[in-house]
Amino acid sequence: MWILGIVLKLILAAEVCLLALALVLPADRLPAGSDLPREQSVGGWQRAAGLAGTDIFKPASVSEGANEPKLTVRGIPGDSSRPLAAEYRDGLMIREAHVDVDPQLEDEPAEVEGSDDAWWGTVRGETYLYVKRGETLVILSGLPREDLIETASSLEPVENG
Repeated sequence: MWILGIVLKLILAAEVCLLALALVLPADRLPAGSDLPREQSVGGWQRAAGLAGTDIFKPASVSEGANEPKLTVRGIPGDSSRPLAAEYRDGLMIREAHVDVDPQLEDEPAEVEGSDDAWWGTVRGETYLYVKRGETLVILSGLPREDLIETASSLEPVENG
């Protein structure tokens, strides 16, 4: 009976060590087979499209000074709905995910060229533009409304890399 107790304690200790390892390691350095959600920085839109698991759209037009965005894919590797975040230096934030991630925060409709549907939403005083393109929901924020509309109207598909 005492052997069973020792075995159970060893198993518990191993699980605690794995959890501590997952919390200490940077998100993009978790063990390859880990099923823990992670945040993974990505170099380039094509690579992001390959990891996101859904169609990804890149703005052809961004404001001056925006430069290249910091691209991050979040979630569990292999999941079909890993959201993508693109952060630009000028404050523009673009988040993209499978349309099943529906925020249901429609305040008023918006007119966005090339979209299947578009609407404005406000959360904690921040204005968001939600754009549905196919099975992808693109959420833009961080700029004035006119700039968000212009950026959303310039979205073009990214080939899966």
